[in-house]
Amino acid sequence: MKSLLKELADDLLSQKVVPALALGCVIGVLIVVIEVSLSAMIFSGSLAPLATRASGLLLFGAVVMGILLALTSSFRSVICLPQDAPVAVLAGMGPSVVAAMGMASPEATFMTMVASIGSATLATGLALTAIGHFRLTNLFRFMPYPVVGGFLAGGGWLLTLGGLSVMSGMDVNFDTMKSLLDASPLLKWGPGALYAILLWLVLKRWPHFLILPASLLVVTAVYYVAFQIAGMSLAEARSTGFLLSGVPATGLWPAFSPAELGLVRWDVVLEQLPVMGAVFLVTLIGLLLNVSGIDLGGGVDVDFNKEFRNVGLANIAGALGGSSPGAHALSLSLLCRMTGAYTRLAGLVAATVVAAVLFVGGAALEFFPLPVLGGLLVFLGIDIMDNWLYSTYRKLPLQDYLVLGSIFLSICLLGFLKGVGIGLLITTVLFIIRFSRIDVIRERFNGAMRHSRKNRSIPNRTILQTNGNRLQGYQLSGYLFFGSAARLSEELKAGLNASPRPWCMLLDFSGVSGFDVSSVNALQRVIQAAHTAMIPIVIASPTNRFIDTLSRALAPAVLEGIRFTVDLDQGLELCEDTILEKFEQILETQASAKDNLFEQTVDDMMAHLDRLSIFEALVEQLAPWLTERSYEEGDVIVAQGAAYEGMHLIMWGSATSRTTDKNSRLAHYDAGAVVAPKAAFGSCIAKEHMEADGICRIAVLTAEARNQLEQQAPALALQLDRYIMDCPA
Repeated sequence: MKSLLKELADDLLSQKVVPALALGCVIGVLIVVIEVSLSAMIFSGSLAPLATRASGLLLFGAVVMGILLALTSSFRSVICLPQDAPVAVLAGMGPSVVAAMGMASPEATFMTMVASIGSATLATGLALTAIGHFRLTNLFRFMPYPVVGGFLAGGGWLLTLGGLSVMSGMDVNFDTMKSLLDASPLLKWGPGALYAILLWLVLKRWPHFLILPASLLVVTAVYYVAFQIAGMSLAEARSTGFLLSGVPATGLWPAFSPAELGLVRWDVVLEQLPVMGAVFLVTLIGLLLNVSGIDLGGGVDVDFNKEFRNVGLANIAGALGGSSPGAHALSLSLLCRMTGAYTRLAGLVAATVVAAVLFVGGAALEFFPLPVLGGLLVFLGIDIMDNWLYSTYRKLPLQDYLVLGSIFLSICLLGFLKGVGIGLLITTVLFIIRFSRIDVIRERFNGAMRHSRKNRSIPNRTILQTNGNRLQGYQLSGYLFFGSAARLSEELKAGLNASPRPWCMLLDFSGVSGFDVSSVNALQRVIQAAHTAMIPIVIASPTNRFIDTLSRALAPAVLEGIRFTVDLDQGLELCEDTILEKFEQILETQASAKDNLFEQTVDDMMAHLDRLSIFEALVEQLAPWLTERSYEEGDVIVAQGAAYEGMHLIMWGSATSRTTDKNSRLAHYDAGAVVAPKAAFGSCIAKEHMEADGICRIAVLTAEARNQLEQQAPALALQLDRYIMDCPA
């Protein structure tokens, strides 16, 4: 609270205060006009006699929401008011409520409509508050940059048309544009459009904060001088559409009393639940687009969760007065930002003007020239289209710019919601095309490139190295879906037909984030082809959901040919076992293969024996400084997180280190191996869990014994260090 008060006090003493006051007053007048029009939209037809009274509901919402968002938003110049899109949905609720009320009194019908609108707003507010409070906005922030850009550009076009409509008094669209050139409409909108263009050009060249408020005063004075020269009275100017009219002359609050809530037909209100759901969805989409637009167009990092929570609370407050749902006014918020009024004062001043009309009446507003209001809308529309149609041309790739332009044209020709829908459809299609081009195979490998951590004999290691290309391995990543499944299936099938013919295929799913049914069907065809070719497939790190889905899709006989392992290491071990079995069959039928294997392994075997001989002699010399430990199969040599007693020398048997859950093998140690050499020089914490594979004898050299060794037999200590350095990594 102190920081907020300090911020407001600083703004009051800064150069922002002048444009904030001027623009806040103009925006407040514009909000009054908008909300009075929206109330007439909801209360139309047989409800039209209640429209003036109902305008107090929306004006109340504009005051409450405007003040709350102005004080709490992360975008300082935010303007919040009841929006037109939810009102368009609520307007369809009127006839059904009237029909359900039958011959009820107008008071009962009015209060039932108030309760229905307020309930829709309350439900929307609660939902938005929950989304923001639990930080769920990332689940809804699906609007790509070109969609938001196209929406902003389309909004600029609609603002321009809206400004022309305000000035001319006509519903401006493509069918009525020719009528704008008639003398009477042209005289109304022409000067305002000229003012908008000149203001845009001047601010683009000299963006000074005093230009906008000064232009408002000058243009207003020029109009009143023109009225005097033309001999036109204020009443005539108002009747001909040069001055604002139709603003309630008296206060509109309270629009209802608490006692009147007893007139509400709650059964009729409950019948509107489907409409309330539609209202929430429309408000949610509008809020996402508006906040995304402010985040991009305002150049400020907006906290989406905070905005959702605050808008939700503002809607809850507005619902108490029967207001329709509201959200950020994108165009008006950006107008404040670009004209030097980036301060909370702008929103507070605008809300104050609306509150004055709500509680006192707006007779003074009828002295405001309509071309000033309309000209500001046209000015803002031109600037937005310039920023998002012209300036982004060189920034965006051609495909993204075409998406932006398509959305803009769709909004211009078909309307806002259809334009955004078309944009999302185009973006979705392009996303699928681009995403399908991403290679889901992160790495291709064979048995010569990757080995399991299982300890193998020298002949077996030689067999696996020379026949490594018999293992076709693929490490997959990302999301497997129908767009990438076809390419993946084609490559895997090509791998099955590679030369030389593979003896095993390994698919590593550890990097796969998810999959759809289409990808499972594609893999099913690969597995079927492998089954026909009698090539086993090993799938490492699959999820239980993937195993279950694949199991339901495959025949039992085909499923038996698949092996699932918890990690890649176990998958490599299974594939290596398969290769060794295949090679064993070759040895049984080809006598020359045994001779070749002996020639390939004899040198390695001799080197291994020499190394063991050196190790045994070294251990024998180190015996006075070593402490022997014996372990049975499964005994824990050292637990993860525990300190090593000292450096471990494997004298007999073998040991394996695993993860804490003991599912994944990290390393295998055989006779002659050195474990944790750092422990001979000080404290060393085990990063893994190590167990004995069978009967295992280990010699431990503690840090204290190491110090004694260096003092008593430095040459032997140096020999030990040389052996450790020669150990394979």
